[in-house]
Amino acid sequence: MQAFQNRFPQVKANVRLLRKVPRVMGARGYELSGIVLEPPVPRDLELSDIAGEGTVIENSRDGEFLVSAVEGFLSIDASTKRLSIGPKIISREGVSARTTGNLQLTGEYEEFGDVQEQRVVDGGNITIHGDVFGNISSRGGTITLSRNLMGGTTINLEGDILVRGVASGAVLQTRKGEVHLTRAESCIISGSKVYIDEASNCEILAEEVHIKVAEGCAIGARKIEIQSAGPRRQHEMLLYTLVPDLSKFNKKIMELQPRVQQTAHEARIRRNEIEALSGQAEVRTYLSLATRVRKREVVLTPDQEQLFHKMAANVGPSLRAISKLSLLLKAAEVQHEQAQEEVNLIERQKLTIMRGSHCKVEQLTGDVLLRTMSFAPDGNPPYDRPAKDLKAKVRTTVPGMQVVFSGSHGPLDWTPPLEPDA
Repeated sequence: MQAFQNRFPQVKANVRLLRKVPRVMGARGYELSGIVLEPPVPRDLELSDIAGEGTVIENSRDGEFLVSAVEGFLSIDASTKRLSIGPKIISREGVSARTTGNLQLTGEYEEFGDVQEQRVVDGGNITIHGDVFGNISSRGGTITLSRNLMGGTTINLEGDILVRGVASGAVLQTRKGEVHLTRAESCIISGSKVYIDEASNCEILAEEVHIKVAEGCAIGARKIEIQSAGPRRQHEMLLYTLVPDLSKFNKKIMELQPRVQQTAHEARIRRNEIEALSGQAEVRTYLSLATRVRKREVVLTPDQEQLFHKMAANVGPSLRAISKLSLLLKAAEVQHEQAQEEVNLIERQKLTIMRGSHCKVEQLTGDVLLRTMSFAPDGNPPYDRPAKDLKAKVRTTVPGMQVVFSGSHGPLDWTPPLEPDA
């Protein structure tokens, strides 16, 4: 019952919207004295005066018409009386229980009035030029608030949020997008990247956070950059650098290590066996002589050739064993290289993930506490959670958090070690 019937009609192209009715002269009249009264000339309506963007004037045998030139939403400007058609819905009356109720829209929306408390605007690419006290929800595109967000919510599934005024006591969240604020007070904020000029008493969780001045906030992100930070009244200034949980990588490496060691051990055994057979005096003599004969460094007499063939027959079993062992050695070396490369690949992945975490504060205006906060790199983004859970996440200390810095003298510049396990 809180949503009214659709007030924003959508039309196709080449649809006749208005037909001009030609003016008709009035009939002649008479005074009681018999004097003739000529009728006044009726005012004429020019369609060009009301033809706005997206419309054209069409003249045909049936008359003069105002026709839609494009497909889009129909809009009438109450001040100019112009009728226009465009890709976005335009409203100037505001969103309230009296005017529109809650709105569920399929197209782009632009509102020049206010959005009152408990009112909901659900759509995509939403622009509000008035103050927002209600709830804005977008399926994508950009949410742009030209004035203030007071106690309301703005949630964007895939897109940015921009507030040019003040956000106070509000919730601003986007799953895949950036949040840009001029000033935020007592807000809950999340997104892939957050940019704020001034933030006080806010809870923020994101992939990256960039703030000029932060006071009394609790901020968690992989990359934190703040120009000035400190406490505000009874609120601490808490920072959390998101550090990836590498337990799955370390577990996989531990699972691969026995295979790496086993293949290396097998290769050593085969290599030792080959060296033992090759080191036999008769085998060593034959191999040396066979090499010289093959290179024609030595020419054998018939008698010497008979002895050479007899020597070959004697060492034949050992040579066949060496050949077989060489194939086994080659296979063991290939298996070892493959297992070692899998370990190296995981190590490189670990280093790449670890390099994304960093916290930098140029100036401290009071006590600042920096802790680490673990997250699963292969799971959902750590900031993708309900507002209530987000606030508890950055205001509550849990086991496993490591205190990296605590003090009031800066600057603060910390990057986690690339090998935290060492």
